[in-house]
Amino acid sequence: MAPGVTAPKKRATTAQQTWNAGLRGMPQPGRSVETPGACTTPKCGTKADTLDESDPALSGWTRAGVYGSREPDRVWCSGLCAAYGIALAELRLTVTARRKAEAARKKAAADA
Repeated sequence: MAPGVTAPKKRATTAQQTWNAGLRGMPQPGRSVETPGACTTPKCGTKADTLDESDPALSGWTRAGVYGSREPDRVWCSGLCAAYGIALAELRLTVTARRKAEAARKKAAADA
């Protein structure tokens, strides 16, 4: 057995019984979740400036962008897709924007 890993007890403790019906060991893999990068909804992830925002078909969609990113604002069909898009936009922050954000965080920490 690997160092730092303890062998499972033969019987579940009362706490284990209360918490998870006494299950022990490695958890079972969860359900498969489709990644937002593979979203098949038409227009999901389209540049926001290319769409007519008064279009009723976009009602309930999310427009998201990150200041200082090379990535333009985009529209997303769901919150999950929007979170994926925001994460990508954050990864594409310009060097100048990263430096400004870091300086602002340091200033805020010093003022606190």
